[in-house]
Amino acid sequence: MKIIFQMDANGSFNTEDINVVSEDEKVLSKKQAKAVLAAISEHISDIDEIISANIDNWKIDRLPRTDLAILRLAVCEMKYIDDIPVPVSINEAVNLARKYGDEKSYAFVNSVLGKIAESI
Repeated sequence: MKIIFQMDANGSFNTEDINVVSEDEKVLSKKQAKAVLAAISEHISDIDEIISANIDNWKIDRLPRTDLAILRLAVCEMKYIDDIPVPVSINEAVNLARKYGDEKSYAFVNSVLGKIAESI
C-alpha cells in the first residue's frame, strides 16, 4: 500500500519502483509484492474504472490518497491475483484503512470493496 501511495504521488506506476519492497514487510513476500505491483501497473486504468464505478457521490480524484492506494491494492488482488481470496483482500484493506486512514476510512473502504466483490 505504501508503494502504491508513493507511485501515485510520483505520478508513475512504473514497476521499476518495486525494488523498495523491504524484507521486513511480513504481509507479502517480495515475489508476491512484485506480482501485485506489476498487475497494478498493467491494469491501473481498469482498476481505477472499477473503483470509480463503485463510489457513490465521489470522484476518484477527490478520494484521500491513502484510501485510494488501499482500494487499488485490494481491487488488484481481487481481480488479478488468483491466490488471494476476496475476503482476505477485503479484510486486509479494512485493517490498512483503520491503521492509515481517518476515522471513517475503514467503513468507506469496506463498503466500496463489498460492492466490487459482488460484481467480480
